[in-house]
Amino acid sequence: MTTGAARVACIGECMIEVVDQGDGSARLGFGGDVFNTAAYLARSARQRASGPTRVEFVTVTGDDAYSRQMRALWRLHGVRDDHAPVLPGELPGLYLVRRDARGERTFSHYRSASAARRLFGPDQPGTIDDALAASDVLYFSAITLSIMSADARRRLIALLDAVRARGGRVIFDSNYRASGWDSPRQAREVIAAILPHVDVALPTLADDQQVFRDADAGACARRLRAAGVREVAIKLGARGCLVVSEGGAVLVPAVKDVAVVDTTAAGDAFNGAYIAARLDGASPPGAAAAGNSLAAEVIGFPGALLPVTGDPEMISKSLDI
Repeated sequence: MTTGAARVACIGECMIEVVDQGDGSARLGFGGDVFNTAAYLARSARQRASGPTRVEFVTVTGDDAYSRQMRALWRLHGVRDDHAPVLPGELPGLYLVRRDARGERTFSHYRSASAARRLFGPDQPGTIDDALAASDVLYFSAITLSIMSADARRRLIALLDAVRARGGRVIFDSNYRASGWDSPRQAREVIAAILPHVDVALPTLADDQQVFRDADAGACARRLRAAGVREVAIKLGARGCLVVSEGGAVLVPAVKDVAVVDTTAAGDAFNGAYIAARLDGASPPGAAAAGNSLAAEVIGFPGALLPVTGDPEMISKSLDI
């Protein structure tokens, strides 16, 4: 994978996040799986020794107050919005989060009219595709696919191939939310069509088992490798991560004795740290260890995003590379 200065484009949706506090009140924020990964990738890259990493979030938003507020949040986290068009009159999606006593969360989504559903639609200028084709890394998830039309997915596949043809890498998380699909079968067909265009897969075993019914992590890895994915890091929750690549298969254990407050965005944080570590020259198992470490930090904190840390001037400079 490219090391040193790198350009990473993350394609997805950012929504209004409403977290049920359990006492009749709620906390308002913003999040979405791919944006969370972009924020944690930018955060991790600032802490590593490699050259500057330009992280941009590719989506569509409206021009309402909440959309403006979420875009300000992206920049606060060191994430650019150069290729995130604003459509006047459109609105963001929204999701509600409830946590149980173990910190496990359930989601309720309200996104049928989300502006992000226009991603790669007929209104999106072709100049965006051309610009993104020069990315060193292009990252997206199955949730991204679930909000796209069939035509938009075909356009995305053309972009994936253009990125790879120029020497870039495509990274994919088969993050599955049943509410985004007509059926597991639809998700299975769409994801299976994407995998031949993917270099690195970062799935969660529990998600892929719902869609593909893999017996275990080994079966999941074999299926992905057979589809042409060269590097696989399968998230196993408290058991850690199974990494399968040209170097063989390695089980990287999770951090032990972590007090779980909220598991929201743990997988997204893993992905961000994993990508940053690989860009910094770490081996796949080393990148998985970095991912496990950040995920352990995130599950000890309420909400999807850790508070921003670092020199504000440095974060600002990261947006101008």
